[in-house]
Amino acid sequence: MKKIFLASLLVGIGVLLTQACKKDSDKNIENNHRKQTGASANDLLSSDKYKSLVVQIQYMTGFKPTNDAIARLTTFLNERLNKSDGIEIVYSEIGAQGKGTYSIADIVKIEDDFRSEFTHKKEIAAYFLFVDGDFVENTENSKVLGAAYYNTSMVIFQKTILDLSGGLGEPSTNKLEATVINHEFGHILGLVNLGTAMQTSHQDSAHGAHCSNSNCLMNWQAETGGAVNALLGNSQVPSLDQNCINDLQNNGGK
Repeated sequence: MKKIFLASLLVGIGVLLTQACKKDSDKNIENNHRKQTGASANDLLSSDKYKSLVVQIQYMTGFKPTNDAIARLTTFLNERLNKSDGIEIVYSEIGAQGKGTYSIADIVKIEDDFRSEFTHKKEIAAYFLFVDGDFVENTENSKVLGAAYYNTSMVIFQKTILDLSGGLGEPSTNKLEATVINHEFGHILGLVNLGTAMQTSHQDSAHGAHCSNSNCLMNWQAETGGAVNALLGNSQVPSLDQNCINDLQNNGGK
């Protein structure tokens, strides 16, 4: 799924410290956040060029992700990225846009208007936007929960996640959030075969940039109702399999 985004899909009935941002004037900002998904994989994974990572979690009022999901993201990043000067999470809130549905073009416009953390000097930046609506191309039986649409940019359709979690017979919200968040970050890390080369063939080409291992975080089923059923009986979100880990390690990661 190239073009400008990689989407996390849910198919079927059964569903799948606020901190002030640094001022742009204090930064030597690099205009490198409009590249293809996976293009910054090595920069994110290694310490060769960038020694630290800042992840901006920008959310619309009322749609902030759970602390547990962001803690799981932090653990995931610390396990896989070589950032000798550390990984920082910063939060910023923007007003709910109330659009109901959003296209990727809409998301890009919001990022342009509100994103405030950018790559500079020895620090690379990544960006999540949590929105108050659904993806414009959703159908009754297919829901997009998240997308990686540029090399450091990702959107989470938080309203959709809230609608599909936390109820009877549904996964907990924090586990579903963490699954989608970590999966999308895996795409900007170049998985699978999306800027991070495979060491062993394991791409499920029929489903785009995804892993052929059904138990892997980067398998396409991690985005479907089947994954939701697995989450119901498992306290852990899906993890990367060894093939995906090998790929990341070969591209500068842990």
